[in-house]
Amino acid sequence: MNRFNARPGSRASRPLHRVASVLSAVALAALLLLAPRPARATGDPDLAFWTFETAHFRVHHPQGLEPVAARIASLAETIYGRVEHTLGYAPQGRTEIVITDDSEIANGSAGTLPYNAIHLLVSGPEDMSTLGDYDDWYLDLLTHEFTHIAHLDNTSGIPAILNAIVGKSFSPNQVQPRWIIEGLAVVSESNHTTGGRMRSTTFDMYLRADVLEDNIAGLDQISSSPFRWPQGTLWYLYGSRFLGWIIDVYGPNTMRAVSADYGASIIPWGINRAIRRVTGKTYVELYEGWKDHLRGLYREQMAAVEARGLREGTRLTHHGRTVYYPRFVPPVARRTAADEIVYFRDDGRARPGIYRLSLAAPAPGAERQEALVARTNAASRPAFTPAGDLIFTALMPWRNQYYRHDLVFLPRGEEAPDGDEPARRRLTRGLRSSAPDVSPTGDLVAFSLNSKGTRYLEIARLSRDGALSERRDLVPSARFEQAYSPSFSPDGKRLAYSVWTAGGYRDIRVVDVATGSYRQVTRDRATEMSPVWSPDGETLYFTSDRTGIQNVYAYALSAGTLRQVTNVRLGAFHPAISPDGKTLVYVGYTSRGHDLFVMPLDPARFLPAPPPPTDRPDPATEPSAVRLERSPYSPFPTLAPRAITLDYAPGSYGSNALTVSVTGSDIVGRHGVFGELTVQPDAPAPTVLFGYTYGRLPIDLGVRAYYAMSPRSGYRINGRNVTYDERSIGIVSGVSYPIRGEFSRQNLSASFSSVAFKGQLPIGNKLDPYAPRTVLPPQGTLNLAHLGYGFSNAEGSIDAAGASRGLSLNAGLDYAGPETASSYTTYAFSTALSAYVAMPWSGDHTLAFRVAGAVSGGNFPRGATYAVGGYDLENLTLVDTLLTGVTNSSFTLRGYAPGVMAGRSYFSQTFEYRVPLLQPDRGLSTLPLYLRRIDASLFLDHGGAFNRFETDDLALFTQKSLLYSPQLHTSIGGEVWLSLTLGYVLSSQLRFGYAYGLSPLAIPGGQLYFVATNSF
Repeated sequence: MNRFNARPGSRASRPLHRVASVLSAVALAALLLLAPRPARATGDPDLAFWTFETAHFRVHHPQGLEPVAARIASLAETIYGRVEHTLGYAPQGRTEIVITDDSEIANGSAGTLPYNAIHLLVSGPEDMSTLGDYDDWYLDLLTHEFTHIAHLDNTSGIPAILNAIVGKSFSPNQVQPRWIIEGLAVVSESNHTTGGRMRSTTFDMYLRADVLEDNIAGLDQISSSPFRWPQGTLWYLYGSRFLGWIIDVYGPNTMRAVSADYGASIIPWGINRAIRRVTGKTYVELYEGWKDHLRGLYREQMAAVEARGLREGTRLTHHGRTVYYPRFVPPVARRTAADEIVYFRDDGRARPGIYRLSLAAPAPGAERQEALVARTNAASRPAFTPAGDLIFTALMPWRNQYYRHDLVFLPRGEEAPDGDEPARRRLTRGLRSSAPDVSPTGDLVAFSLNSKGTRYLEIARLSRDGALSERRDLVPSARFEQAYSPSFSPDGKRLAYSVWTAGGYRDIRVVDVATGSYRQVTRDRATEMSPVWSPDGETLYFTSDRTGIQNVYAYALSAGTLRQVTNVRLGAFHPAISPDGKTLVYVGYTSRGHDLFVMPLDPARFLPAPPPPTDRPDPATEPSAVRLERSPYSPFPTLAPRAITLDYAPGSYGSNALTVSVTGSDIVGRHGVFGELTVQPDAPAPTVLFGYTYGRLPIDLGVRAYYAMSPRSGYRINGRNVTYDERSIGIVSGVSYPIRGEFSRQNLSASFSSVAFKGQLPIGNKLDPYAPRTVLPPQGTLNLAHLGYGFSNAEGSIDAAGASRGLSLNAGLDYAGPETASSYTTYAFSTALSAYVAMPWSGDHTLAFRVAGAVSGGNFPRGATYAVGGYDLENLTLVDTLLTGVTNSSFTLRGYAPGVMAGRSYFSQTFEYRVPLLQPDRGLSTLPLYLRRIDASLFLDHGGAFNRFETDDLALFTQKSLLYSPQLHTSIGGEVWLSLTLGYVLSSQLRFGYAYGLSPLAIPGGQLYFVATNSF
């Protein structure tokens, strides 16, 4: 539909031109990398926000989080001077901080464009989080994120001059590999606290496994977005250890000097120049020295481990990535006579969820058979009732605003591999409950409850039909304490759990269920987790990193003695004890991730437990009181646009057009504004566009208004076609409403646009009375209503080429007519369906299918016209695509000229058989070019565009076509897909292919092409 919303000269309405010089290419790429992100509403729109203001920060928080916000404000001022001193730079102006409690994960983010802003999630680290080593979570989190601010905001030289002219748009330090940005922040969080990931034994395990198994990531891998485990965590892991080593060798001011140097550079990606000017060596040279250091470090550590005698199990699974929380299936729920295990698995290939496997030895040459029992997106700890019913955690929508952890009940004998089975029942709604365990009598369930930065140990009564009642705190929790993994004793009178308490202590407690009084089993600086009981209730098994490596330990409750059960090279987590007490299953680790291991539980082979570590610094003292001023939140300090964006490109009047645009959004995301002015020398007037979005509604609301002058044709006077200028004034308003599902996504949208358009018609001095009748162009008002719907439950896999399962659907209806007070009538209905089927044989092959079509009509002469054809290789080159982000459409009729068929309706369908070929996961050292994977596809395209479809001509299997019509055309071919990462952060897919059209309209001899596009 012609909605009058593309400005003249925009990339949506003009051919793209080749970039002539390397310098302009670099500058444009830098602008793309540094472009500010659009604002999004923060949290629940019903929440009222307030603001604490300090000397250097404004902390914005929803009502109810005042204590958390006040603490964060005090901590922020505490770390301000520390970070400033370390990096030698003080950020300009106040830093805006927004805190929300709308997520179950612990995380934060920071950015400096267009102003310094930090977003923090209130939740503390989860049970197995790599963030779990901290003395004060908010101190750790704030130190990390504010280090980003002080690092990325450090801009001088030409970039600073440009920022002074056009507003804050350039941040050279942001155009670096993520391992430098995140690694420096991890070093800072560890230096300025007594915790941090530099001290984390889990992080150390990740790196140790890579070194021992000769799987050290290359500089190219950590400089991009690799598939290899642990993917993005490599930036934090390798970046922090590598930069920490450089600082140890070259002094504490090394990265301060590098940041200042790089922050003055206008040419991006010269990271080796900056480090060489400070150290005399490039990162490439330094990396080799660091790897030698690691090999020596872990060689010494392994010698000490092996000297005590290894106690390692046999590997049960070979999935890698995320495998957690094994649990023996009670005899009443077993499928066979042999012991069985259920556990959580998310390996990036199969659906995440609770899987079941038997410990019986498989047949010779066969693999252990596993089955998905219950689909869930939460890293769930499974629990069984005495009757064999399964209770687990799922991440589920609540109030259509949040995704929260809730408990789910699955009766014995039932399975829920799809997640929508009727037998799968929700026990809680929006409670943020996880890690359940059921008492041996089946009448009580204990779990962890997450609220406002604290995880509470809860207990509730469980009815036979799976309903919860009489919920209460079992143990009072101090603010910001974290309760994990409760486990009932065999007699049901006691409960063990792991708890984080102030100062960085992660210990084991045993609680009396009747009274809530507890016994502190451990109280030391080791990290102790995942307690489980022996069948006789006399021994408590849990994991501890007291040797620097996580191992399983056994604590005799009556004697108070501790012994070491496993002694592994890498790590042992989540012990599970068989009902007869003779077998231990635990989660082990390799350089590919976590897996299950099994070993006999023989007390005669237990080792004496070493003492806990004593070399960790004392916890930080409480921050000094700072002056806090609290007031209702105001969007105005952050709403105003901070920068001007300039675009100089070919316009619609035959000359270049200069476009000046500004955007602004408040830090909470309640409001957004946009303005654009396009000036062309030959245009009679500039084009002006204003936009506004409002984010405090259950729906997303946006309004745009514009004034535009455009050259038009369609005016005939004196027997000649005369070009004229058309003035259009319009307004567009739209709303969208997401519908959140557990495993699917839907979206409803509606918009209404109104445009008044009228031509300024040149008449001339002499009218010929004998000329043909004058033809006037259209003018009047077009009021267009739009309704849209979208649905998707498509799933992906790290090994497949694109989506591997599920489908997506989009549909839209546009209408203008008398009912909308429009001068013209026009309508259009469009829809597209994509479906993906994983092939049953090995190799991760996928059959992808897409069908799309549209019909339109009415008396509006500029109604929708659809074009069907192949890739536009002339006006949209590969270079154009890479530099602008505008791609050739994926939904084309390959092998035909672009737009060779046009009409007011169209139909197309595509079949693609997709085959993964290689996953190189490699680049060129620190250069900003990275090849992630290579895939191939065989395709069949079929479709056409027309004004009226002639059904009488349809025939099956005629003229080399499955469904023949002279208006529908077919092509076949194949492609090789190259998935790349450019500039460290930009993802692109290049396709080298050949298409052969099967109709007379096709390009003779077929079409060979190399384009950048994306798969459907």
